[in-house]
Amino acid sequence: MSSSTLTTDRRDAPVQGSEAQAVRTSHPPHPPQPPWIAKALQNRHARTSLPDRVAMKIGLWLLLWGTRPVTGRPNTSDLHQRHLERALLEHQMELDRVRAWAGLHGTQFGR
Repeated sequence: MSSSTLTTDRRDAPVQGSEAQAVRTSHPPHPPQPPWIAKALQNRHARTSLPDRVAMKIGLWLLLWGTRPVTGRPNTSDLHQRHLERALLEHQMELDRVRAWAGLHGTQFGR
C-alpha cells in the first residue's frame, strides 16, 4: 500500500485569539443605531398593504359566493323517484340475465 500524506491548508489550521471568537459567532456584528430607531421599530403596528387587503376581501367574497346554497336544486322526491326507477331497471336486467341463462341450459325458470 502506498502511504499518503495529508496536507493542511491555512483554513484547516487551528485559529487563535479573536479570530476564534469570530468563527464561533454565528451572527455578524450589529452596527450602532440611534435610540430613536429602536423605539420607532418597537412602537410600529403591523399592517398589510392596500393591494393585499383588497385581494383578501375579494377572495373572501368569492369564497362566500361559492358556498352559497343553490336555488335550483331538484326536489328530494324527484331524486327518490329516479333512484327507484334505476333500481327497478337493474332488477329487470338481472331477471333477464337469469332467464337467458336458464334458456341456454334448457331449464324452466319462473314463469
